[in-house]
Amino acid sequence: MRRRGRAIPCQGSMSRRSGTSDPSPSLSSIEFESLQRWRSWGICSSIFSRISSHRSTVSKTDGDPELRSATSERLWPIVRALALHALDWSGWAAYIPILIILGITSHVAGWPGIGPDGKHLQITSDVRILLMVIGRLTSLSMFILAWRLIERKGLRDMLFGHSLKLWRPLIRGLSVGGGGIALIVLGMMGSGSLHLTWQTGSIPSHSVLTLVGLLISSALLSPLAEEIESRGYLFQNLARGWGIPVATIITALVFAARHLQNPNASLLGIINIALISIALTLGMLRQRSLWYAIGWHIAWNFPILFVFGVPNSGYSLQVFGVAGASIFSPTLSGVTWLTGGDFGPEGSIITTAIILLQILAVWMIPRSAS
Repeated sequence: MRRRGRAIPCQGSMSRRSGTSDPSPSLSSIEFESLQRWRSWGICSSIFSRISSHRSTVSKTDGDPELRSATSERLWPIVRALALHALDWSGWAAYIPILIILGITSHVAGWPGIGPDGKHLQITSDVRILLMVIGRLTSLSMFILAWRLIERKGLRDMLFGHSLKLWRPLIRGLSVGGGGIALIVLGMMGSGSLHLTWQTGSIPSHSVLTLVGLLISSALLSPLAEEIESRGYLFQNLARGWGIPVATIITALVFAARHLQNPNASLLGIINIALISIALTLGMLRQRSLWYAIGWHIAWNFPILFVFGVPNSGYSLQVFGVAGASIFSPTLSGVTWLTGGDFGPEGSIITTAIILLQILAVWMIPRSAS
């Protein structure tokens, strides 16, 4: 029940009558006089205290180099990281290298040729692979150079050390990633949504170079580049100013968002990719090495395409003209949320269950064990 009565003057009006100065030097005289009148009516003492506290904090921050440094440490690393991701995601980072390389090959070797319209280059499957390789190498170089020149840190600070012990987290990552995709495929086969037969087809001889390029790009360069971009540069810049939980979530969101442009992307597939990012981040932190995430990523990408022959994040062997390059020939049947559809196993609910189990297992591992 609200009580009614006369307004009680605030402390500021009492100090005005007693001739003492108000302890709010950060306010201007006009603001102070105006607020004093409101304070004497006993209406906005809480507003005044909030404004005074905020203005005092801002004043201290402006005058304290340490506070300014702390604010800069929280803000600018994330701005730099997101700006680099935006530049890479837009394709502009690789635009100039692609123009230079294709210009040279087209002028010297006549490859790629001119399309039917007589104006544009003809983009065949081997040209598409070359573009992927150039894009990955450009991205990898850009983030490593930014880490060294802008952040002024060594690769060891990225948990990307190159000591003789790196093989341990690398092998653990290979084991967990390969084991995870094997369980997913077994689950899909057990549910009747995936049938595998031995591959009887073959690829044309002129597609061998395309296959080699796809193998290098998808099974080596992509895992290396994506992990350095996300858990190497983005996560560790975020963790420096915002802490590990916030950095883990934002990294997962950015990692998933960057797959939105992939062919046949689905809502469940994007959710699973965000969960995969969380699992990789936790594993990297437990192992204290980025090599764990790189190994996991390699052991995930390679068998999806080249062993089981199913799409990987929307990209299939058929797109690149090497459909017979996998060990098995897959046949999908059933609902999309179970098979993953054209996006691949990452769009399956079975993947959701397996990745959640991996997150739980990594979370429960005692720190002393790693």
